[in-house]
Amino acid sequence: MHRAILVMDSRKVRTPLRRQTSSRSNWSQLYQAGPYHVDLSLKWEEAGARLVGQVISRERVSFELAQVFVKQNAAWVKMPLDLAGRFSLLLASLEDCSLEFHIQGEVVILDGFELS
Repeated sequence: MHRAILVMDSRKVRTPLRRQTSSRSNWSQLYQAGPYHVDLSLKWEEAGARLVGQVISRERVSFELAQVFVKQNAAWVKMPLDLAGRFSLLLASLEDCSLEFHIQGEVVILDGFELS
């Protein structure tokens, strides 16, 4: 089991071109967990907030049977990663969220990260 640590959060970066104008801002985060990096983005659409992510490995890994488990409001949603390790999920809310990635017998955990 690998617990992810936050490496980069675009919400903490301030540049003249980037302004936090509302709570509905897009953001990106990068996490590191063992041989994996998890790249996450929150993107606002007409239907609501979409969490988009990709798992990247320093080692040769097959994502053929890999899955992501997303926990929100005490409910778990399971979905497969595509062959490049990507997923996209329209979120029910912006409450605290947890993710688990199951990849070739290994588990990568991102506990309670903030979406807003």
